[in-house]
Amino acid sequence: MLAFDAPSREACAAERPRSNIPQQALVLLNDPVFVEAARVFAEKILQSNHSNDEEKIAYAFDNALTRKPNTEEIKIMQSLLQNQRERYKADEKAAIELLKTGMKAYDDSIEISELAAWTSISRTLLNMYETTARL
Repeated sequence: MLAFDAPSREACAAERPRSNIPQQALVLLNDPVFVEAARVFAEKILQSNHSNDEEKIAYAFDNALTRKPNTEEIKIMQSLLQNQRERYKADEKAAIELLKTGMKAYDDSIEISELAAWTSISRTLLNMYETTARL
């Protein structure tokens, strides 16, 4: 709760101040609960009936942010996805370690490196300021 500047539970807080500190990003990227949530989200993306990466990215944006990605965002996500695919194809052990995070077993019918790469995409979307802060 400290990472999110939450008030203590001893007194009621009618309004919390907005904050965006680096510790929040670290919690959202590395906490097992958030990694597991991103993996489950990645499974949902991969099990959707979208045929190509661009459609899957748009589906992910729509689910996480309730909007469509712009052209620049699609390019960035496609680049990240390609990078992560290469990373996890080259290091299957790292992919398995990522996918084993959390209590829910990962869907072993999905290729390990592909699920790990999409988990990285999901983690990125779920860690965006637009996702975590109310505007």
